[in-house]
Amino acid sequence: MSRRQHAIVATLCLPVIGLLSAGCEDEQKGTPQVIFDGELQRGSGNDCKDSGRIFQIGEFGTPALEQASKPIKDGEGFEQGTVSVACSVTSAGADEFDVAGSVNLDGATGGFFSIKGKFKATGEQTGIHAIFSSRRSGNSYEQKDSACIVRYTTSNQGVAAGRVWGEITCPKAENTNAQTSCEAIAQFRFENCVQ
Repeated sequence: MSRRQHAIVATLCLPVIGLLSAGCEDEQKGTPQVIFDGELQRGSGNDCKDSGRIFQIGEFGTPALEQASKPIKDGEGFEQGTVSVACSVTSAGADEFDVAGSVNLDGATGGFFSIKGKFKATGEQTGIHAIFSSRRSGNSYEQKDSACIVRYTTSNQGVAAGRVWGEITCPKAENTNAQTSCEAIAQFRFENCVQ
């Protein structure tokens, strides 16, 4: 083959090689998804005026009744709004993970939840920071001293690279604008997170 023929063959093959190699890149990660259900309560030593549900996204399901869980993906609609999910659950050593997650549901019945801290694979997780906001009430509550606790209350809950599922209790989440505090309780499940 002459040089000219080699050049023509190379020119024709390069786009094909590019298309084939695109399929060899890192496997596409799943879209982050979430299930969340939170509420505010009076709690011990609080003067809560916003008691009740903060907001809900998706459904946890009930294995005993064979009802499947229904997580909602980032960008999908739920009730009257659209869900935005951002999360990372990355290894921080043996059986320990750095967790950062947030979910926002716009619309009249929506809200915002964010969580951050170090999680171990077992036991109570302490020193967790969280923020809870409700569009219904227009109020936001934050446990500023990172005294929230996350528990794994079922065998399905826990933490691993890219996912976390637990129940959080923040005993004194404060609304500084209204100078009031509530106990904030929620169950959350973040999946397909950065790992």
